[in-house]
Amino acid sequence: MKKFFTVLALVAVIFSVAGFAAAPAQAAQKLDLAICGGSIGGAWAAIGEGVGEVVRRSYPGSNTAYEVGQEAANLALVSRGKIQLGIAHAQLIKMAADGKQPFKKKIDNLRALCVLYNGALEHFIVKADTKANTFADLKSKKYPLKAYFNTKDSFMDIVGKKVIEAEGITAADIDKWGGFTKNSSMGAALDLMRDGKIDAYSNVIQVPSSHVVDAGTTLKLNLLGMSPAAQKKVNDELGTYSAVIPKSAYNFLKNDVPTVGATVILFTNADLPDDEAYAILKSIKDNFPYFCNIHGSLKGLKFSEIKNTAPVPLHPGAVKFFNENK
Repeated sequence: MKKFFTVLALVAVIFSVAGFAAAPAQAAQKLDLAICGGSIGGAWAAIGEGVGEVVRRSYPGSNTAYEVGQEAANLALVSRGKIQLGIAHAQLIKMAADGKQPFKKKIDNLRALCVLYNGALEHFIVKADTKANTFADLKSKKYPLKAYFNTKDSFMDIVGKKVIEAEGITAADIDKWGGFTKNSSMGAALDLMRDGKIDAYSNVIQVPSSHVVDAGTTLKLNLLGMSPAAQKKVNDELGTYSAVIPKSAYNFLKNDVPTVGATVILFTNADLPDDEAYAILKSIKDNFPYFCNIHGSLKGLKFSEIKNTAPVPLHPGAVKFFNENK
């Protein structure tokens, strides 16, 4: 009898250990998450709300909240544990980990959960009445460009300014020519363009962008393409990649537009419990068709590719999830 109970106890221990090892697959039944992204009405707001929705669908009773954010600030908030999830460009997170400007010190405790979209491409939008088809045109004419870039210290802002620098133009040059450079969200900047108050706007966005399509219905626009040398310089500095906006993307384009691109990811703090990271990704997988229809930027998303978050390392819970869900 004593031997029987010993064997029974051993079996119980084995099942207990097996159950513990499988815990991340079951995941927490209720999650409490805040998600920070971008301004209301933009792609990141829609995606952030969508992440919350799939979590609530898979784990009823979960509490999720979307927080309006700014990209560089999002990294700091998630790093300090104030917010659990954030949306940002992978390349900016790598810059933060390396302690590059605009970051005053290294932020190296951020980890990726998954790719949201790869096709975030630099758009340097100008009004056609500038008569500029290239950055060289702006430079040779010393055009007094009134230009807005995306929110200050966001990756979109950094890319836009690096692009003009790589093409041999600085903000100081534009000031000297009688123009100016400022920062604003996309919606506000395009409204200023419609009102005739600015000539240009730079942003890193999906293709096609509904904002640009809409603006093109009332404004005569153009996109300035980058030279190969400028593409290489920006890629070397920021970790972006060379890309092309096809002329079919917007009805005002006459040619394909060479540019640079970046990857947008869902990220978290390295200290997020593994089972919660697993559960978030499971909720995305369980609701993948719905998730891909949250916003146009997600339409081409493939589940087999969302683990490719380089240069940002995956969270351990994400590593386990992708190992078990090929």
